[in-house]
This record gives sequence, C-alpha cells and structure tokens, in this order.
Amino acid sequence: MKGYTFMRWSKQGVPVAGKIRCRAVMAGLARAFSATLALCALMCAWVVLSAGLTYDFSNFVTAGTLLGAVLGGFASGRAAGTLGSLHGLIAGLIYGMFLSALVMIGSEGSYSALGLVFRTLVLGVAGTAGGILGVNLKSKVRIVSKIRTKKQPGL
Repeated sequence: MKGYTFMRWSKQGVPVAGKIRCRAVMAGLARAFSATLALCALMCAWVVLSAGLTYDFSNFVTAGTLLGAVLGGFASGRAAGTLGSLHGLIAGLIYGMFLSALVMIGSEGSYSALGLVFRTLVLGVAGTAGGILGVNLKSKVRIVSKIRTKKQPGL
C-alpha cells in the first residue's frame, strides 16, 4: 500500500470544510447521473428492440447505480486532486439521497425508510472507493511546456 494515499492534506490548521471543492462534487454528480441515464437508455432500447414480454431489470438497476456512484466518486476525486475519499463520499451520498427521494416519491410506501438509508450509505461507500481511485490513478494527459526559441530575423 506504499505510494497510495487515501487523503492528502495540503495545509495544516485549515478546517476540512474549507478544503472541499464544490465544483469537484458537482463534476462527480454529473458523471454519476450521466452513467445512470445511459443505463436507463440501454434498458429502454432493450425493451423496445427485444421480443420478450417480461423484463426484470432489478439487477441491472442495482449494478448501474453502484457503477454511477463509483464513476461519480472517481470524477469527483480526480477533479479535486486531494481528499478523494471525502469528495467521493459526498458525491455518493448526494447521489444516493437524490435516488432515494425519487424512489420515495414514485413508490407508495413499498420501500422502507431504513432500506433506503442503507442503500444511500452503500452508494456513499461506493463513491468513496471511486474517489480514492480518482486521486491515486495518474492522468494519461501530459502537459507539454512550450520551448522558447529565439526568432531569427527575416523569417
């Protein structure tokens, strides 16, 4: 585990709340929701294009929401650059709370509040894992510095 960081503290004496970057959390939420919408579009295409009469997508929905939380945490940790686990946790929890609110609005009491809290916490943990990965994986994009050259007269 040498060489990996779960939280990278940049300044001493600065409260953690001052280190949270809202843009990074918003980038993570955008990635999480876009992954969820892509999965919904795939399931819709499956229903439209297949000849089956019965569809059970509960496993796909569960896997898609977990994947959305991990990707959201990854994007959040990558955008923040520090405190990947905290940014991923925040993005995962907000994502989970939004999905839980949609479930509570859409279902008429078929889900328990305790079950939805558990699912929200699981999405928060998945976001934390993605945030840790986002901070620790190196970027493939390299910034090339410009080499200053002297202009020759007449060119």
